[in-house]
Amino acid sequence: MTTDMKAMDKTITTDAHQYINRGDRLLQRQMSPQCSENLLDEALNAYTQAMENMPESALLSSRISKVYFLKGQYTQAQRAAERALSLASRSMDSSREKHQAQSDAYYVCGMILSRRNEHRAAEKALSIALQTSGLSSSRVWFARFQNERDQAMTSPWSLTGLFSGVKALFSLIGSILLLPFESDRPAIRDLLLLVPRLLIAWMLEEMHRDEEALNRYLSLASDYPGLASVSLVIGDMCREKGDISQSRVWFESVIRRHPANLDAHYHLAQLLEQEEAYQEMANVYHSLNRLKPNDPHIYCNIANAYYYLQDYRTALTYYEMALQLGHDPEWKAMVAQSIGNLHFDYSHNTQAALAYYQLARSLDPSNVETHVQMGMIYFQSEDYTNAELIYRKAIQIAPENPKLFSNLGYLRWLAGDIHGAVGFYEKAISLDCGYEIPINNLGVIHLDMLGNVHRAIELFKQALELDEHYALAYYNLGRAYSFLDNRTEAAHCFHMAQELNQFSRDLDNEELAARIQQLFDTCELELLE
Repeated sequence: MTTDMKAMDKTITTDAHQYINRGDRLLQRQMSPQCSENLLDEALNAYTQAMENMPESALLSSRISKVYFLKGQYTQAQRAAERALSLASRSMDSSREKHQAQSDAYYVCGMILSRRNEHRAAEKALSIALQTSGLSSSRVWFARFQNERDQAMTSPWSLTGLFSGVKALFSLIGSILLLPFESDRPAIRDLLLLVPRLLIAWMLEEMHRDEEALNRYLSLASDYPGLASVSLVIGDMCREKGDISQSRVWFESVIRRHPANLDAHYHLAQLLEQEEAYQEMANVYHSLNRLKPNDPHIYCNIANAYYYLQDYRTALTYYEMALQLGHDPEWKAMVAQSIGNLHFDYSHNTQAALAYYQLARSLDPSNVETHVQMGMIYFQSEDYTNAELIYRKAIQIAPENPKLFSNLGYLRWLAGDIHGAVGFYEKAISLDCGYEIPINNLGVIHLDMLGNVHRAIELFKQALELDEHYALAYYNLGRAYSFLDNRTEAAHCFHMAQELNQFSRDLDNEELAARIQQLFDTCELELLE
């Protein structure tokens, strides 16, 4: 009886090791640059079957966590990694297996934490992984490089960011130096063949010999279909050529084989945005959000997709999440301004819009556009004093901005300060002689306030040379010709204004029709006389 039990245990253990070996072979093939398939599900199935017979194996749990991570299923990956660490702490396995399980588990935990933007916790986990990896630690050093690089990017101009950048460089060097000792690395023979071919293709691309470079990359992809970076380069080159369908095929092929590849998702989402496939763009960014759940830029891109889809309420939700998660003040100011624009243009909530513009201004006081938007709100609320105050402050920041002077010209005009209005409009025109709005408005002042009709006509014609679809300038030119009793030219200008106003909606159609009718009535009266 005892002999039978021992024989059964031996059989079970043998079967488990067979499944482990199968899983290891599949995972090794998955990591090979020559493999074109996604073998992760098969590897996971083999490890799971082995786990039924070896439920207390820390090494097996760490392998399962690694597969789940590569599949982009972080919850399951973290659970398996934590189980591996728990089992390893009380394991009777050999020191080598125990250290390998701990190294793999801490590596997976570090990668997950890094993708969640928990950089300090990730650094701690990856440091422990290094302690248990020995010389086979190139991948861990590279994971540290990615984590430290991302940490540096959160505050690129600070001392903390600079320190993280130096550490990232050190980690990258460590990863390269230890690559020959890495168990998961490509064979030395493959590296010796691959690297020169990559360099030649890259040099051809830099020399703008794009067709030759593309052919080289295609040859590489044929021999090494598992190299995601090569497939992404080919996808980008196809997009630049205008072959959108092929570009999409290459990006999607990377995602099928490497479900957790961030770059492939980014490239595909950008392609879909270019093609105005906004719902698909949103779907890809949602997938990317699951892979990198606390990245403010991903939330912002999801918001952009919903904005393009005119789902403004959902866009607001994601912009607000991006604002909460962001670190860089200038970037957060742009997001706050976008939220303000949505409240102003679509929710018609001027108080909320003003609050977000003020937040944007406090985050980035040098952002002129925020001042312009705030001035516009004050102007539409007929709070001309605050509008002028904001524009004058903006001019201190951007004294070469013609839009600010044009807006101040209009405010001075409304206040009855014609001399001041003329000065501001002339300053705006001197800064940008192609800016038609202050030219037209200056023409109106010369026509209606200064009685200089001929000068007004010159200005209206100048505005129309800059924008031949400017309905308001045609209307004002028609009025000027009416002052000179040139009814033919006036009628032509009013008719052009009427035609263009169908698209611009800047003018009152009834008033235009009345002016044209008045011209005809005057002509008929003179004929009767």
